[in-house]
Amino acid sequence: MPVQIQEKDALATPDQPTPAVQSRPTTQGAESRTIIGKGVVITGEITGTGDVEIRGTVSGSITLKNNIATISKSGVAQASVTAKNVDVSGRVEGDIIAEELVVIRKDSTVAGNVNAPRVSLEDGAHFKGSVDMQTSKPQAAPEPQRRPAPAGTTTPAPRAAAPTQRKPDAASNPKQ
Repeated sequence: MPVQIQEKDALATPDQPTPAVQSRPTTQGAESRTIIGKGVVITGEITGTGDVEIRGTVSGSITLKNNIATISKSGVAQASVTAKNVDVSGRVEGDIIAEELVVIRKDSTVAGNVNAPRVSLEDGAHFKGSVDMQTSKPQAAPEPQRRPAPAGTTTPAPRAAAPTQRKPDAASNPKQ
């Protein structure tokens, strides 16, 4: 069951260990959203079946194949992000792969390659990388179909080019 992490639950001071996070189950089932609060730093992999909003810092990878990954204004993802849709208002340092759409909002920063069928880059966004908007994996062009020759017919062999003959001119053939 997905849980939602509230910002106030994840506060810690440098001289104290991080307090235990109190989780509150959501009632929305698979349509739930998990919030990684401002004071939370996660190193490793995040995978799941719900939407995730990052307000803190995540280093590693984020994989939400059928869901939405949101990096809020205060959020930092030093990670590769793979999701159905990715919405960036904060900072991403890593590649982004989306099945449908990537939105890079005003005043956000993305340093990495983006691969999605649809990409929206708002005026004022900072982006360094490449964008690949192919809808699917590239496919080789189909081979042209050749019809077999009807039975009993032969295909003529290609003719060799006839040698060209030069006409003699007066300079090269002096009269005797």
